[in-house]
Amino acid sequence: MSGQNKLKVHLEFGEAKADIEGDVNQVFEVIVRFLTKIYPNLETVNKLVYTPDVSSLAAKLIGKVEITTEGPILVLRNEMSARDAICTALLGAYVGNKLGKLSKDALSSAELAKITEKARKTISNEVPKLITEGIIERTAEGEYKLTVLGIRKTEEKMACL
Repeated sequence: MSGQNKLKVHLEFGEAKADIEGDVNQVFEVIVRFLTKIYPNLETVNKLVYTPDVSSLAAKLIGKVEITTEGPILVLRNEMSARDAICTALLGAYVGNKLGKLSKDALSSAELAKITEKARKTISNEVPKLITEGIIERTAEGEYKLTVLGIRKTEEKMACL
């Protein structure tokens, strides 16, 4: 993670103090935990807010995805529908990026076809449906990545795969 992408926060409330540094999602999670300790009612808010937990996601991907410096590899790709394979590959890219193993959290159509071993035509047919449903989004570079909704739905689906 480069220094320019890090968020640094110092919190103080009475005797409680915390210095937090990391990406926005990590810092947000730590802030919520800090505030929950101070204000127990925030625990209710914490239960309402979905923040992807990278370590939990990584654990759910074990046996389904392997992350290499070249990108995610789907272990169970032949047993997955095109939709599930696309979402799982993109979740692998997201987790790989958050773990610092991949430089980006998005994949091109060609990369998705290669990783999933699905035809480019199959990928190009499925991607618009996933975009319409708000599961994935197209980046400025023309690649695709999971939305927060997509991360959540794919995380739920991991239990079934």
